[in-house]
Amino acid sequence: MSEDNLKLLSCHFTWGLLKEDADLNFLEVKVREKLAVKCKYGGNLKQRGLNFLAFIKHLQGFNDEALKNLTLAKEEHPNDDKNAIVMYGNLAWVHSHMGNVTEAEKNIEKVNEILKAFPTPSPTELHREVLSEKAWSLLKFSKKSYVRAKEIFLEALQKEPDDKEWNTGFAFSLFRLEGLKIGQYKRVRYEESPAVLQLKKALKLDPNNAMIHVYLGLKCYKNETNAEALEYMTQALKMAPDDLSVVLHVAKFMKKEQRYDAALEVLLEMLKKAPDSSRIHHEIANNYRWKAMQIDDIHNPELLGLCVHHLEKGASLNPSHIYPQLELALRYAELKQTAKAEQKFTELFALSDLKPADRQAWHRMYGDFKLYRLGSERTAVEHYKQGMMLGRVSTEWVSCRNRLRKILQRDTRDTYMIRTLFASFRTESTDY
Repeated sequence: MSEDNLKLLSCHFTWGLLKEDADLNFLEVKVREKLAVKCKYGGNLKQRGLNFLAFIKHLQGFNDEALKNLTLAKEEHPNDDKNAIVMYGNLAWVHSHMGNVTEAEKNIEKVNEILKAFPTPSPTELHREVLSEKAWSLLKFSKKSYVRAKEIFLEALQKEPDDKEWNTGFAFSLFRLEGLKIGQYKRVRYEESPAVLQLKKALKLDPNNAMIHVYLGLKCYKNETNAEALEYMTQALKMAPDDLSVVLHVAKFMKKEQRYDAALEVLLEMLKKAPDSSRIHHEIANNYRWKAMQIDDIHNPELLGLCVHHLEKGASLNPSHIYPQLELALRYAELKQTAKAEQKFTELFALSDLKPADRQAWHRMYGDFKLYRLGSERTAVEHYKQGMMLGRVSTEWVSCRNRLRKILQRDTRDTYMIRTLFASFRTESTDY
């Protein structure tokens, strides 16, 4: 079988989605957890979710699991029509990678049959269903593919300026891209935000889209119009109480507003529908922790116990997510289980596949453990220093810097080393 025939297929395998550009574990968890919630799926969204999950499993090196997910996708949409083009293309690629040449050729032929039955005006033009799945996949896969997603939605809009889906997709693309700017210590003002203008246009066309409300709420919150943000978030929750992404966004907003009981009510209700969601467990744990701080009782045994319970449950469901487990180690320390905390930190640091951002978080939290629980300032300083030296790979860089600044203000014996470290960063950036 010629590889050229595979390359002609428009599917996840030919859309330039590179595994080094994405956090595959996080993507898998998000898709799996969303699919696990029993709710009504509009159109062929469940099939698309399974298609996307299959591609992720391929990138992780598990073609058997990829094939299982594509089989489930086929059951969701057994008819050979335009909505199945991407699925059959993915099946052809997976079978080819598994050495199943005959099956690969069968699926290529399936695609060709559909294309003959539903021809496009030109051979290079994609069917709307394929273009849609491609654009949304690019938007979900990685921040490195946001621009490409935006370009697809924008080009489609030029042909159909009032199309509901294209307007929503373009709005979401702009929102994500502006979010990257905020991550780089910049902020797009609400009144000047192209994303806000496009989100409002999309909302007029699709007023029942809960995620549009969520994104507008987040834009309001970032610009300190919190009452309006709350209105958007409340409406989103009413519209989509079973949507895991919506619930998590709303709960995180409530947490930032210090409305911990309200956030817990929303999260615990969602937990009944998604008991195996590691992200829900992590967010519940965070709210119990912050609630204890709110009542000025950080060592409250009941709240701390609930926090630890949900962190442990989340860790068991998603052992590859390191950050909640680092928090768990700190909570052990707060329970005065110092040896257990030390063991957990040691186990996590020994992992061979720690990403730079995870390693930076490890240094910051281990430094906190040494400084605030064991009183070892010298060791803490060394770990904050190691965290900074990893560069701006996450917001933990700022946390390490701020902790070193506090130590520097006390004029301790580590002053010279800290000043020297800051001087090295000052030569590279004015914002150190």
